[in-house]
Order: sequence, then structure tokens, then C-alpha cells
Amino acid sequence: MATWKEDVVKAMIELGGISNYQDLNKKIEEIRIEKLPENWHSSVRHTIETHSSDSRAFRKKEDLFESIDGIGKGVWGLRNFIPTRANVDLTEDDLEFPEGREVLQKHILRERNSMLVLKAKQKFKENHGRLFCEVCGFIFEEKYGSIGKDFIEAHHIKPISEMKENEKTKITDIVMVCSNCHKMLHRKRPWISKEKLKSLLTK
Repeated sequence: MATWKEDVVKAMIELGGISNYQDLNKKIEEIRIEKLPENWHSSVRHTIETHSSDSRAFRKKEDLFESIDGIGKGVWGLRNFIPTRANVDLTEDDLEFPEGREVLQKHILRERNSMLVLKAKQKFKENHGRLFCEVCGFIFEEKYGSIGKDFIEAHHIKPISEMKENEKTKITDIVMVCSNCHKMLHRKRPWISKEKLKSLLTK
């Protein structure tokens, strides 16, 4: 039977090297074959904190995890995580990269931080209380119920093909949009702005 440490590391890798507790617990439920014991969520938390020098509970042995936004925020990353092709998250924004999928993956590994979208969504929710489309205001949870909770698409306002060498995507470069508005942002080249698309809705 796998240890909690092994399960947490595996789940974190599958989630792209960063996760909040809610998503991490869901992933562990998927990968754990054995029946989960009572109060197993506390075992996950304990495993992370005892293997992180960011925590007071650190046992000063394996420093595997790092707190992304500070203790108490509930977002942890796998320390020294290096994305691979298997866990590169190719979004619609990236698939228009003109040099092909293999080169695209290498480019994303170098230029795009896999933790950024999660952090951008977390920051947006902290500022606004919930996730909604910045263009039309659509809220997935209101329309689809619990399955739509905390769901939104992230649009990178700058195509990766136009990024300069060593240029990094910032949280301010990401816009929260519904699936329909995301498609419309891609209808023309160069991509139209959030403000332009929003103005079309008011006509």
C-alpha cells in the first residue's frame, strides 16, 4: 500500500505541481485504490506540513512541499517541480502556436509557469468572492449547480508565439472568461481585447 507521502506527491504531479487542498483531496480519492480511512484529510495535511520547511511542523528531513501564498492559504506546490510533456496543460490559447505541438510544449515548459493559472483564479476569487466571466458575467455554478462550482476558463491575453525570449506570463496577463467568450476572443488575429468584446455585447 502506498504511503500518504507517495500519494500526495503523485497527486501533486498529476495536478501540475501545485494544488489547493480541495483539488488535491479529489485527486487522491481517484488514485488511492484502498478504502480511505476516517479523517484521512487530516493525514494529507499532516503529510504536507511535516515535509515542508515553510511549516512549523517540519521534521527537517525531506523538504518536498512549499507554501505558495503563505501558511493558512491552503495552496501548496511540489518544491523543485519540473513540468514534463505529460503534465503540460495545453490551453486553446497555446494551441494556435505556429511551430507545432512538440515545439509548443518545449516553449511552454520554458516560458509558462504551470502554477500561474491556479494562482490567478485564486486571486480573482479573493478579490471578487467567486469566479465569473469578465466579459459577459456568466457564472457556471448558477447555471449548472455544484458541477460548475469554481469553474472558469483562463485566457492569456498575449499569444505565446508573440512572447519574447525568457518573457514570463504574469497574473495580470490572464483574463477569466466563459467558454463562449473565450471562443470569441480567438475569432480574429490579432486577438481582440476583453474590452472590445465586452463593448460588442452592449450594442
